[in-house]
Amino acid sequence: MINLCLDDHYFLEICDKLNLPKLKDIPLTQSRLYELMIAGLYNKSILTYISIENDKLNGCLILAILNNILGEKIISMIFIWIDPHYPDLHKKFIDMTIGKAKESGADKISFQTNREEKVIKRKMSKYGFNKSFSVYEKNLKEVI
Repeated sequence: MINLCLDDHYFLEICDKLNLPKLKDIPLTQSRLYELMIAGLYNKSILTYISIENDKLNGCLILAILNNILGEKIISMIFIWIDPHYPDLHKKFIDMTIGKAKESGADKISFQTNREEKVIKRKMSKYGFNKSFSVYEKNLKEVI
């Protein structure tokens, strides 16, 4: 069952998922993820959902309700983790995100990823997600 998480006890367990080998390339740090989830308890613009089965965390979804630079209200999927033994949870999280977007009056749902584009397209296009733009960055920390 998926529920809004109001108990910060689960936040550390969620942060630990960033240590999994499959997620090693995600630039989001544990401390930043924890800050976002804690802030969400107070500002209600960041929502942490968890799925528990047999008293064990088997998935989490963290959403942010934002306005983009064009002034559109959007739901941004910040982080999703799903135990590989529960593949059907992905569709449930997507459906829940769509429901939350409609409920909040959002115009769009978006997410950023550094994963391979072909993989994301294959997984997310079946839910109606399309690539809408590219982001180019210059990392100033690496400039000598």
